[in-house]
Amino acid sequence: MIKLKNITTYIVFFVVLSNYSISFANYSPLIKKNDELPINSQPAWLEIGKSFFYDGESDDLATAGYGFSQLSQIKVKNKFVDLQNPTFTELKRARLNRYIDTKDGEGEFFGFKKQSLTPLFDGRIAGTEIQAVLVNGDERVAFLLQVPLDFDKNNPCIIAVPATDSDGIYNAKDIQIRGLWGLNHNCAVVYNDKGLGNTIFDLDHQDGFRVDGRKSHQDENNNELIFNLSTTGTAKNYLNRYAIKQLHSKQNPEAKWGEYVLNSIEFAFYQLNEMFSPTREAILNKNNTYVLVYGAADGGGAALKAGEFDKEGIIDGIVAVNPQIQISDDPNIPLFIKRGTANIAPLKIKSLIDYSSYGALYIPCAALELNEMTFGTRVPEQDAFFFAENRCAALQKVGLLAQLTPKEQAKEALEKLYQYGWTPEMAYQLPYYYHVESINYPYKYISEYGRYGVDEHLCNYSVASIDTDELYYEGSVEPLTKTSFAAIWALNSGSLPIKVDDRTIVIDLVNDTDPKGAHREFFSRSKGESDVDYNLSGAICLRDKLSERRVLDGLAAVTATGKLNQIKTIIVHGQLNVKNLPDYSSRAYAALNSFVEGSFSNLRYIEVENASYLSGELPFDNTLVALDYYGESAMNWLWSNLNSNTTLPDSQMIRAKAREGEIGLAPSVTKANLVPIVQTAKQNDYIRIANGTIELPIAN
Repeated sequence: MIKLKNITTYIVFFVVLSNYSISFANYSPLIKKNDELPINSQPAWLEIGKSFFYDGESDDLATAGYGFSQLSQIKVKNKFVDLQNPTFTELKRARLNRYIDTKDGEGEFFGFKKQSLTPLFDGRIAGTEIQAVLVNGDERVAFLLQVPLDFDKNNPCIIAVPATDSDGIYNAKDIQIRGLWGLNHNCAVVYNDKGLGNTIFDLDHQDGFRVDGRKSHQDENNNELIFNLSTTGTAKNYLNRYAIKQLHSKQNPEAKWGEYVLNSIEFAFYQLNEMFSPTREAILNKNNTYVLVYGAADGGGAALKAGEFDKEGIIDGIVAVNPQIQISDDPNIPLFIKRGTANIAPLKIKSLIDYSSYGALYIPCAALELNEMTFGTRVPEQDAFFFAENRCAALQKVGLLAQLTPKEQAKEALEKLYQYGWTPEMAYQLPYYYHVESINYPYKYISEYGRYGVDEHLCNYSVASIDTDELYYEGSVEPLTKTSFAAIWALNSGSLPIKVDDRTIVIDLVNDTDPKGAHREFFSRSKGESDVDYNLSGAICLRDKLSERRVLDGLAAVTATGKLNQIKTIIVHGQLNVKNLPDYSSRAYAALNSFVEGSFSNLRYIEVENASYLSGELPFDNTLVALDYYGESAMNWLWSNLNSNTTLPDSQMIRAKAREGEIGLAPSVTKANLVPIVQTAKQNDYIRIANGTIELPIAN
């Protein structure tokens, strides 16, 4: 692979002009007779945006010019010459400014390769980047196509990366891990924001963002905003408020995730043919171009749904890491699970909004029991639950707990969580998970599925800017001060809360019925209560919404079918994932697929011990391994299968080993920690999946 990174900008520009104008006449495998090739036509829904060429020195596709040496050595501070008017380059650099802790294996076992870095070649990748938008009425989906300078026109390939979680097209991990894998294999990489994106709208000033992250006023260029809306009701009564696309677009984009991935691939084919075809014919197509989909979390769910949506054989393979995927509880499709030596039992099915809203009720109380005495090690963020006893008492008051003392109430709450699907082995993550995600996690999906508008004021929550006083912080609503709204795009992952650094929250969900004024959940009181109870009334309200027809209809629209159209697929899931519980996501999906596709299924399921939705970084460096290593390994297996006809690995349990030690002092990961995926699993590691039943080996 030729990486033209070490030459001057002048030479790179000369080469790119030559390289991108080479005729395909000599590439006979790609050329059919002219009368067999369709004309390359732009889809009616596609609006092409800006195009950028990066020389691989001052700027590049993967690191925005930083280079991996700098990103993996120090935390770089974001810089804006004018905070009120940041440039696209500044915004993009901020989005891709990610400190990489190489002790978890990134840079050696997955991602960039630090041993190959030099002062001249620092992992920067030259190439072209094209932004685009799908426009269908009020529906807008952002796309980003990256074409490396050494795109292999003789063996073309496209890697489609649906955005992680609720993020947009410039997610740093998507680009620097999943996208980087494609770029390093000389493939074009196309990202899509799944109709969500890191999009936020300023209700006070009617400002939003374009696909390139630049702020724009709705009255001026509303056709260019990725998300815009007008308010006529409740929202106008509150100042310093915002709308988030996933929460307030009233579109339930998750129902079309699979379609959006196929749309992004269609855009990629169109643009690549525009760049490389010597005529107007579409010489690159599904018959001569490998197409792989590689997604994580919600992006992993979108990858699987793309496989279900693909009826034309466009996609050659899928890797889904910790997919957020849900199936319906259909009595006509009996699913079963066997755990180790236990008897086969029915596999219970719960939706994401069901178990996440249930967790939101009890985790703030159970945190009292989740302490160092219980686990023998410090439990991250457990000490942040100052008012856990108040939450326990509030739960008992409304009949959701029976015990009378705080300690017994916390034990009861924890036991309820175990009965609902969490396990004792993963429980030490719960305080951190809830402290970071809080009520925001179930709220965003319930609001999305129910298509609630910002004016409906769902359960009396709204999105507001928060005070940032370090001495007297109480999570109350104040104007945005630590940053500008124009720079928010660079900080926002599409999910709440929005932070300017690791600890400083500037925008979050607030309870507008708090007797002492609107506050964030962790400083909030239920309506009519004097003590902070983390707004139990709001959590109960959200839980009650699960029975509303509009929410049930939205949930039904996003559930998966399990029919992958026999596409070669590898699902990788962390056994300790507290966010997307394995039983209700990947295990259930694998069982469903085996029922639906039977012996025609090409799905493999890889479950990894000591892995979660979190990586092996602080504060879990001593207990969790990085699942991205296994996602990349799955891509390598898939690539080898397609190019060398290597047999795909068995479904298997990976006995990965934690790095151990103290939090923050764990030793660097070694091969002994990252037990590899093998082609033929040992009998005690083999996961059998057939006829709607998944059989798991005994856990270590």
